[in-house]
Amino acid sequence: MESLVIHVASRESGEGFRGALKEFDAKLVESEDGRYHVEIPLGAVGTKQIVASLNAIEAYVTQRGDGPAHLELGGHPYLLEPADE
Repeated sequence: MESLVIHVASRESGEGFRGALKEFDAKLVESEDGRYHVEIPLGAVGTKQIVASLNAIEAYVTQRGDGPAHLELGGHPYLLEPADE
């Protein structure tokens, strides 16, 4: 199953993203090298669900005020900047 992945700097940062994205079944994952990321399963979700999850990530990134989110989708990296206020 394909997932939208958010690479995070720490467990605490990952917990913040997971909490903000709980409606999308986000889970915090620790890799073997001790790094963390948050996964949002995409499965058979439609475009509206993907857009909704990206909007929620943007809202959280903007609210937390700590720079952009580093995302990965389909093996491609993306940077999601906070919205201009």
